Amino acid sequence: MRRFKWLLTFAALLSCKFVSAQFTYSPYTAIGIGDKNSMGLAHNSAMGGVGIATPSTWHINTVNPALLPYNALTVFEIGMEGENRTISNELNSIKVGSGGLKYLTFAFPIMSGTWTANLGLMPYSSVNYTFSTSQPVDGTTTDAIIDFEGDGGLNQVFFSNGVRIVKGLTVGLRTSFIFGLIEGTTATYLEGDGITQQFPTGHYSKTNYSGFNLGFGGAYRMALNDKDVLNFGATYDMGNSLDGKRLERNQYETGTGTAQPGDTLLLDMPGSYQLPAELGVGFSWQKLNKLTIGLDVKRSFWDEKAGFADDNETYRSTWYAGIGLEFTPKFNDVNNYFKRVQYRLGVDYKQEPFVINGETVDNFGINFGWSLPVKGVSAVNMAFKYGQRGQASGALVKEQYFKFVLGATINDRWFVRRKYN
Repeated sequence: MRRFKWLLTFAALLSCKFVSAQFTYSPYTAIGIGDKNSMGLAHNSAMGGVGIATPSTWHINTVNPALLPYNALTVFEIGMEGENRTISNELNSIKVGSGGLKYLTFAFPIMSGTWTANLGLMPYSSVNYTFSTSQPVDGTTTDAIIDFEGDGGLNQVFFSNGVRIVKGLTVGLRTSFIFGLIEGTTATYLEGDGITQQFPTGHYSKTNYSGFNLGFGGAYRMALNDKDVLNFGATYDMGNSLDGKRLERNQYETGTGTAQPGDTLLLDMPGSYQLPAELGVGFSWQKLNKLTIGLDVKRSFWDEKAGFADDNETYRSTWYAGIGLEFTPKFNDVNNYFKRVQYRLGVDYKQEPFVINGETVDNFGINFGWSLPVKGVSAVNMAFKYGQRGQASGALVKEQYFKFVLGATINDRWFVRRKYN
């Protein structure tokens, strides 16, 4: 009895029961490895995720490694994300909140202006769901109530390098190690005439994933004059397979409500999860130190059966598009602090890869934010997003959410040998 199969009947009953966690709470995370997170930092999030062709001197670009050489200083960035989400179907709705670490990343020039490296850690996917479904038992007046819970997710440690080939042309390579654990449980009990007490029985699964992935990037900057430049960028992620090992067992509850393990059905069952190959292109126009307008488009090529063979999940290839702008009134104004603030705005549209009972899910968001300068060239970064995913009909649910990212950027000149004592 798979989580995906029972998600199809989620519209029958939406439980008000949930468990707070440090990741996105959503019944959609019951599918596969959960919600796949973007590679962008706070400044990208505020611009609708745009970053393939938007180089920055002061912020690390984790979206396209080819843009790393524009970081001539050592840069450290950390970000936390929180969200409030309203989940509803045709019968009910709930409000939930969650939050946690979004990224921790560090970039440093090896040859200033020519070669910059970047090391980072961020969640790759998030799993966090609790919901119930109801289903009649054939030939009886009894209903079977099935409770589903799951949590976990995957993380990635990545190492990127960007190199300038000739003036205006840069290339980059990102190597990622992806790893993590996903756990899920189901508990089934009966309710109806003549049933007075029952201890739920259920199913437990635990899957460990690990594997490597490679991403490539290229970018070209063309100067129109001393102030105006055009940027073109492209990225490609190979979409390698993650190795998985799964434990499955039956379990039951005692009279004290404690879950006890039952028969082990599978032990270290080998399998895999196929990550999608992704191709992205981007374009931006910049008026240096004043205005940036960027556009990104990305295509993700999913295998129709990307997960474990017995998960019975279906996927589709998807599109993402984002457009955003960044505006700084006067970056070197020493008299007016707010003229040195970088203001951002963006919108994005994304198709989700999973297909539920023949229905698909889209995600749309409106984004804004700013970077507040602190002590020279460092900054406190904020990004906000209001979005909607899915619709409250059939087997789907509608999610309306508000996300907030709070980050810090520290720019400094490290690893420079002293010339004078």
